[in-house]
Amino acid sequence: MKLAIIDIGSNSVRLLLATYENKIWHYEPKQLWTTRLGERNTDGTLRAESMEASYQAFRDIKKLADQYGAEYCFGFATSAVREAANGLEFMEYISEYCPMEWRILSGDEEAIYGFNGALGEQLNDGRHYTTIDIGGGSTELALGNKDGVYWSRSYPVGAVRLQSMSDEGPQRVWEETQFLWDPMMIEGEFGEFIGIGGTLTTLAAIDLKLEDYDGTKVQGHKLSRETVEGIIMRLRYMSREERLQVKGLPAGRADIIVAGAEILTSFMDAYEVPHVFVSDQDGMEAMARECESTHSKS
Repeated sequence: MKLAIIDIGSNSVRLLLATYENKIWHYEPKQLWTTRLGERNTDGTLRAESMEASYQAFRDIKKLADQYGAEYCFGFATSAVREAANGLEFMEYISEYCPMEWRILSGDEEAIYGFNGALGEQLNDGRHYTTIDIGGGSTELALGNKDGVYWSRSYPVGAVRLQSMSDEGPQRVWEETQFLWDPMMIEGEFGEFIGIGGTLTTLAAIDLKLEDYDGTKVQGHKLSRETVEGIIMRLRYMSREERLQVKGLPAGRADIIVAGAEILTSFMDAYEVPHVFVSDQDGMEAMARECESTHSKS
């Protein structure tokens, strides 16, 4: 079975093309279009410019899915769309450009899909893990083991949402978010903290100095608290032009990466986390597995 999975986020629309054959998954490198749906109007509705950029992305996605031979397209939207008064209307209109089934995920659902996609068979060791997913509009935490997620939270802090606050000064995001995080009750032997989403994968790519993004190199990369702080200090006072010269930092994240990294340091300090391991796999892979399972039975 060939699938096209589309993640409609606050900073970007992403596409995962996947094939399930002989009980093995084959994933193509994820593709991304920066649309900034999280930069909403003052009344909270999605901006016309962001919606138009998304429609163009879906024109491209339709062509790519057809060329790939995808038998099924599924899209899921997160905080930008779920919070917008015109989010439902926007999702219904998208199918004009790329016919698909779709869902708007709750924060808890987003956290659980991210956990399952990032960890997969790693959970067979019986240990408990926590995932942190810093997106454009929200940040999700999930804690669980092979029996599933038993604690999750979704917080309205993200790299797009807090960009202007970050620009106010070097401690603003940290001060605003430091006391946000809820106590996390780990119920067994703990493994590691796993970071997923665009902020984390970009920080890994910067640390690795990748000329071109390579998910296989990002997968499992260890980021220490000191490394993240070093990246923040290096980037904060750079101009946009200077940031565009930084290996591993794509243009679509040049202006928001510092805000995202500051959310990460706040999280790490609150929970006394010395390092995180980055996963290139996330909720998109979990959604692909769910779609395959559902459609293979129907």
